[in-house]
Amino acid sequence: LRFTLTHFNNKHRETYTSALHSISKKTLSIMAKHHPDLVMCRKQPGVAIGRLCEKCDGKCVICDSFVNPRALVHICDECNYGSFEGRCVVCGGPGVTDAYYCRECTQLGKDRDGCPKIVNLGATKTDLFYERKKYGFKKR
Repeated sequence: LRFTLTHFNNKHRETYTSALHSISKKTLSIMAKHHPDLVMCRKQPGVAIGRLCEKCDGKCVICDSFVNPRALVHICDECNYGSFEGRCVVCGGPGVTDAYYCRECTQLGKDRDGCPKIVNLGATKTDLFYERKKYGFKKR
């Protein structure tokens, strides 16, 4: 097994590194950690404080970790306007608690990258919507 993994790593190392170099730095900074298809707003944050729903409560907005909440999340005025006011920064549900960045993201300066509000649904939620529509399931 070790020989196979080593052989695979040596064979594909050049392809992997060239693919990483082709991705721009900006693209890497606008993706959520565990969901590469989610895009963050990244505009200049205002005075509005980000909120999290019960499902996302305690998560770091950037890296999804549950440890060492450090800095309060500020979002831009456009992401906190109208019906979006008080909504969850990650999933858009009704906000219950304030959102925080974890210690690691604060030390790495990721809390200064702009508004962390997720602006698109993502492929998983979109697929779920169309599957429910296809089979006629209603949300309870």
